[in-house]
Amino acid sequence: MPYLELNGSRFHYHADDYAEPWQAKDVVLLHHAAAGNLHRWRAWVPTLARHHQVIRFDMRGHADSQTPAERAFSLPELAGDIAGVMDSLGIEKVHLVGASAGGIISLRFAHDFPQRLHSLSLVASTPKLAQMGPSIEAGLWRQTLEEQGTKAWLLSDSQKRFGLQAEPGLVEWYATEGGKTEAETVLALQDCLLNEDLTPLLPDISVPTLILAAAQDEITPPEVQYLMAQQIPNSRLQTFEGVGHNMKVEIPDLLAGRVRDFIGNINPD
Repeated sequence: MPYLELNGSRFHYHADDYAEPWQAKDVVLLHHAAAGNLHRWRAWVPTLARHHQVIRFDMRGHADSQTPAERAFSLPELAGDIAGVMDSLGIEKVHLVGASAGGIISLRFAHDFPQRLHSLSLVASTPKLAQMGPSIEAGLWRQTLEEQGTKAWLLSDSQKRFGLQAEPGLVEWYATEGGKTEAETVLALQDCLLNEDLTPLLPDISVPTLILAAAQDEITPPEVQYLMAQQIPNSRLQTFEGVGHNMKVEIPDLLAGRVRDFIGNINPD
């Protein structure tokens, strides 16, 4: 497996590129959610890598990336990891795609490193994780993680994470992959993100932004999606029915195609 060494930590990453060798191409960087890993994006790769170089990595402490000695996260540090991955691979600018918690980190990156972006795409994300729907209890999340672990936590409210038509095999695979990250790491990341509110930063996000949202999503509810669309100056919102918060893995071909078309209409700097 390929790894990068960043500031004394080891990060697992993949790079895919099936575009024509003689054609110029931009880079798309995919950032997964809490308790996720780079394999959550596997179904997106065929659509995007035919036209772009696609980079994906396991977030700090997740799956095959090294777990920090101190399980404490900060949003600037997590955003800085994206810059570190880019620097290590000699990449100046990317089209950044972030899902759920990965979208929160990507929002912070867009604010802190605007010169490193061509565009930003957010998949079922939010500027304020604490602003969840009434049926989601962060305290119950913590209890389940502490007592039963990451996989059990992801399965415990899977009906809120997936649409009714999601295949049982997909749900099981999703939770099993999540189980590769220790519950203590997920709890530390949640503690960080639940205390963050990036809403004041939204008007300062200057890059073209695509917001992809599930119409029925209690974790990143529709009102938050509309807020981002209103507050981010150069943004557009697309909403999808019949899928849940984890629509990234429910309708990957459709969403990857929307991102491909979006970034294809952006003139490179």
